[in-house]
Amino acid sequence: MPEPVTLSTPKKPETIPGTTPPSGQSTADSSKRVASVLGELEILIPDDPYLGICVGLWKLLSRKRGYYGCTENPLENALGVQDEGIEPWVYQLARIGEKCRRLRGMIGTDRTIAIRDTLSDIAGHAVVAMACQDHALDTCLKEERP
Repeated sequence: MPEPVTLSTPKKPETIPGTTPPSGQSTADSSKRVASVLGELEILIPDDPYLGICVGLWKLLSRKRGYYGCTENPLENALGVQDEGIEPWVYQLARIGEKCRRLRGMIGTDRTIAIRDTLSDIAGHAVVAMACQDHALDTCLKEERP
């Protein structure tokens, strides 16, 4: 039976509430932010393959939202497609389809880095789609309250 994972109490983020990290955040800055937000992370399962990937994906998404100028709401860019009459999660699904087609074109090649980057893109779009659905549900629930 695997040992449990223990997380220490998270430290307060070093950013102003309601703001996001600046555009073009470096990997070092992103790593500092992860440490700040998550606090000290002690893993009792030394070979857990998922945690590093998930933290890396969170860092990627944090940096990318800065590239799109999302300064107030991390979902600002993703939700913007509503102005065109497109449901945000459906748009993310279309992006996942594009990435899957790209990935199929790499089968049988030795493009390991490109394959991994594309898999990260797919995972990122899936996370954004889920966040968009959560946002829609939260909005719907707020509108239903008297």
